[in-house]
Amino acid sequence: MNPSFNRRTSTKVVDGKIHRKNRNIPTTHLGYIIDRESPGKGYRHVLNKRDLQSFLDLIPNWPTLSHRLERIVLAAGCLDDGYHEFYHREETGAIFLHAWEEDLWVEFPRAYFEQHCDILQQLGVSFDQGDTSIVCRFTERQAMAFVLLHVFMHELGHHWDRTHQKHRNSKRGENYAESFANRYFEQLFPAYVTTFGHPANDA
Repeated sequence: MNPSFNRRTSTKVVDGKIHRKNRNIPTTHLGYIIDRESPGKGYRHVLNKRDLQSFLDLIPNWPTLSHRLERIVLAAGCLDDGYHEFYHREETGAIFLHAWEEDLWVEFPRAYFEQHCDILQQLGVSFDQGDTSIVCRFTERQAMAFVLLHVFMHELGHHWDRTHQKHRNSKRGENYAESFANRYFEQLFPAYVTTFGHPANDA
């Protein structure tokens, strides 16, 4: 996470492919792979592969939504929270969830904060307001909940959008992915609390 907080629009590429370093042995589950990279110096993962799999088990219609999903990667830290990669030739995709900076404090632009204020308040995230930005003081539990309930579901919305349209080269973009994530947040939050506990509780 980074004070500029720009959602990824391009990725580091080497020889035409995403450069993934420090790859560990992946975990296969129902046709897709859950992988984990080293978070990198100054970063840490806010969830592990077991947390991710427990969350996937809560998602209604997950086998349908994950169709054509090749892998989910707990990726090294960078300037973004996550992104979806679409492989045109195979018409498949992958979701990358990036490690966070170690202190878990994130400076959001005011517009982004206002767009996500209801979610952040429901997770119990405390914050300080500045003139043009808001500093959110996540706990690890809150960061994990935000990544799973919002970031992952946003990228899953991109995956569903890109892999299940009749014309693969068209896409509905950020508005569709955000609406998808918000709709599922309301459905998933009660089951999430039952499984992981309320994010506002530090115990």
